[in-house]
Amino acid sequence: MMGLVVWLSLLLIASSSSSLLVGGTTYYFAQNGSDANTCATMSAPCRSINRLNALLSGGPVAGDAFLFRKGDTFYGSVSALNGGQGTQGNPITFGAYADNLKPQPIISGTTVISTPWTRTDNNNNVWSSSLTNKNISTNDGLANVFVEGVKMTWARSPNLSQPPEDRYYTITASLNMNTFQSTDVRDASGTWDGAVVRVRLYLWSVTTRTVQSHTFDGTTATFTFTQPFNDGYQPSVGWKFFLENKLVAVDVPGEWSFDAPSSSLSLYSLVDPNTLTVEASIYPYAFQFVNSNYITFSDLHLHGQMQSAIVGNSGPTSRYIRVENCTFTDQEYAGMQIGSVSNFLITNSSFSGMQNSGINLYGSSVSVIGNRFYSIGLVQGHQNQGGGVGIQLVGANNVISYNHIYDISYNGIVFTNSRDASIYNNYVTRCTLTMSDGGAIYSYGTETLGGVVKDNIVTDIFSLPWDGFTPEDEDPLNNGIYIDNWCNNVTISGNTVVNIHNSNLFTNSYNHIWSNNLLVGDGSSGSVIGVNEMSGNNVVNNVYINNTIYIRSPLGRGVLSENSNVRSTTSHMASYSKNIYCNPYGSIFFSWDNAGYAGARGWESWQSVNRDQGSSSCALQQQQPRFSSLGKINNVISVLNQNPTFNTSTSSWGCDRCTVTWLSSSSSSSSSSSSSPFPSFPAAMITLRDPSILNMQFQQGGLQVTQGQTYRIRFTATATHETAWFTGLQMDHAPWSNPAGGLLTFIIPGDRVPRNFEEIFVATFTDTVMINFSGKFPSSNTSIYITNMFFEQVTMSPQTWDYVAINPSSSPTIISLPSNISFSTLDGSGTYACFIIIPPWSSKLLVYKAMHNISSCTAPASSSSSSSSSSSFITSTTFSASSSPTSTSFSASSSPTSTSFSSSTSLSPSPPVPSSSNRNAYSAAVKLIMATVGLVLFIIACV
Repeated sequence: MMGLVVWLSLLLIASSSSSLLVGGTTYYFAQNGSDANTCATMSAPCRSINRLNALLSGGPVAGDAFLFRKGDTFYGSVSALNGGQGTQGNPITFGAYADNLKPQPIISGTTVISTPWTRTDNNNNVWSSSLTNKNISTNDGLANVFVEGVKMTWARSPNLSQPPEDRYYTITASLNMNTFQSTDVRDASGTWDGAVVRVRLYLWSVTTRTVQSHTFDGTTATFTFTQPFNDGYQPSVGWKFFLENKLVAVDVPGEWSFDAPSSSLSLYSLVDPNTLTVEASIYPYAFQFVNSNYITFSDLHLHGQMQSAIVGNSGPTSRYIRVENCTFTDQEYAGMQIGSVSNFLITNSSFSGMQNSGINLYGSSVSVIGNRFYSIGLVQGHQNQGGGVGIQLVGANNVISYNHIYDISYNGIVFTNSRDASIYNNYVTRCTLTMSDGGAIYSYGTETLGGVVKDNIVTDIFSLPWDGFTPEDEDPLNNGIYIDNWCNNVTISGNTVVNIHNSNLFTNSYNHIWSNNLLVGDGSSGSVIGVNEMSGNNVVNNVYINNTIYIRSPLGRGVLSENSNVRSTTSHMASYSKNIYCNPYGSIFFSWDNAGYAGARGWESWQSVNRDQGSSSCALQQQQPRFSSLGKINNVISVLNQNPTFNTSTSSWGCDRCTVTWLSSSSSSSSSSSSSPFPSFPAAMITLRDPSILNMQFQQGGLQVTQGQTYRIRFTATATHETAWFTGLQMDHAPWSNPAGGLLTFIIPGDRVPRNFEEIFVATFTDTVMINFSGKFPSSNTSIYITNMFFEQVTMSPQTWDYVAINPSSSPTIISLPSNISFSTLDGSGTYACFIIIPPWSSKLLVYKAMHNISSCTAPASSSSSSSSSSSFITSTTFSASSSPTSTSFSASSSPTSTSFSSSTSLSPSPPVPSSSNRNAYSAAVKLIMATVGLVLFIIACV
């Protein structure tokens, strides 16, 4: 028995040896320490990073640990680890110690301004101080200034407080790659010499230059720069720019500028800054390593570095680097900028406030797991080209999983030139906020080969309201999952992609498999699925199979579009099978062979070219009445148009480039094209007047609409050939404006089977209008038949028609449903009322089934039910634009149009993505308990 106890004791001790039996020395640092100490005990810690650098100068050894006391702040950059060599089980560690209830120790890239502040001559609220810290050379600028911990704003002209149309200057002439002109800037010559200019070159590109000379001839300002715009783009006429970092621009509270030659920092403050704590970012990084192995960074808060918090220089590959439970905030470039690494783990950490990327990393076998990335790139103009990214990885066999990414200027996840990447179980929302031609998940490059994008949840990919930095007529391109130029053989499967401004899935490349994705969109700008070929690409062999495509808007412009600017036919760009298409709010239509949206065609034409024979449209497509994003109709107040049923004639209706013929219902027994296809109603038959001109318009004018009132157009129609009709209202006089924001596209099948159509809208002005049907006939012998053409004023009440319940967590989650509605799945199987249980990292599309009255709804008791308030989300057609993703329900049907743009702050807080965030602490605790128990048993055995 005694031998068994001894054996168990030794076994338990051995099990904890990886964390307890280590070599090296532990060094302690505290704010109240002294650099004269040895640093070797908690009771006699050292004080500064300078002392730490002195210790590192001799070269750390495996097992050395450098620990900072929690609750304290340390200023500076740790000397580069060049060849730092930890070993497996004995890494070199930079971490924390002391009371776990205190916040993480801060390694700050700032310095506290200690030189007295004095008022400047030009403004009583502008104060200046000298920045004398020796880490700043006369040629360096500053990245950020903080007052009482709050980030201030670079002084800029024009100010962000202006209306959107006045926040930026416009380029009026682009002379060459080094010079442009603007008639907007009216300041005297030389005013902006030495200023920083930030120029929007394209939807995805902002470039920064320094003004070498600024001249003004009384009409036009000319700017010449110290470096040409050599990013491959010359500034374009009509695009925007603003000027920064000159004392003349310090004119609103919180703005600052820095003059590097004089080391003078100026700040606009309504309070004497001598009474405040003012800090400026001066240190380029917190930690740097080169050619190092087995380094761990744990439980640290890295803040305010001028460049990036952790930097790994290119060179010999560093291996087995671990970053865990760390916080990264307000770096000007990136939280981490790493080159040439392998076996790198980043886990349970958060990244916010940096301007180019949370992490920018080149390497292989890199794992980014269970982190949070948010509020990145939101200082307008401070992103490099392609910057404003949550995660950016380049390399082979990298893993990105279980991360929560939100409020990102540009792309959420980027795996560029990556081989066999695994991107799975990430929750990505509110990306491409200020940049576009990107996506929540994005890849690009000739070396992107293979890989899987699987079981991710992507929602609400829109731009913030237009703020003036792009020409107003530039429609942003915001995509869900975007596999861009030259990528090859990526599998995109099992993803939920909801509420996307442009395309839910978009590609410019080849040989990808897109399967089992749930795609819910409104098609307001692009198509739910987009396949596009540019010069230099060979877009072929994309396979779309078993996807569900659900449109939530009557204004949806398309389910799928294929276009190429290098060939006339797109037949080999992709194949489709076993997909389900559904738009209970309007029509389903497709565009291919470069037809564009004006050449939209319907389900009948799509299947007639053998493109999608194994697929189907949903049963809801034939349902009447249709869903309306405005709710449900309560009452019809009045019928406003004349002769809506064509009882005796087609009088009051006009036909432009077409002929309208009245057909009585008595001729319905005939199958000829001149007979009414409606057994009970007379009809108008529309044919072309000139067979060589296929475009036509069918109209009735003189109708009155009132701003803010709700109206419905409804009609019954069919055709001899499938036809796309654009239907809506417009003024019946110049300037012919549309009172409802757009025309609705209806696909009228060519089977002579009557179908009902309707459009509901709220008038945006008061005036006389006309009903307008316009389109292009597919052939000269096409006839369209229409009857029961009513224009009505109606009243509406809110109605939820569909839910997408999502669960971006690792546990099943109970989600409450409205108590008075029952829902079903899209195929009609199953009925859901009161609640639904969603499995981990999955979703369920539910559609309205019936109204009912249930006295009470009680969800089943479950340990996971409490997580629904913070981890699970219902995306419905009701939306609070400024809501945080922490709420239990938010919409997937509209952009965050009421979210005001901030130049320097987070849009909204959110908890960490659900993950096993405490597993390392738990593991350590278990090992400690096991070791203690083992030691006790060993003592008993010896006794």
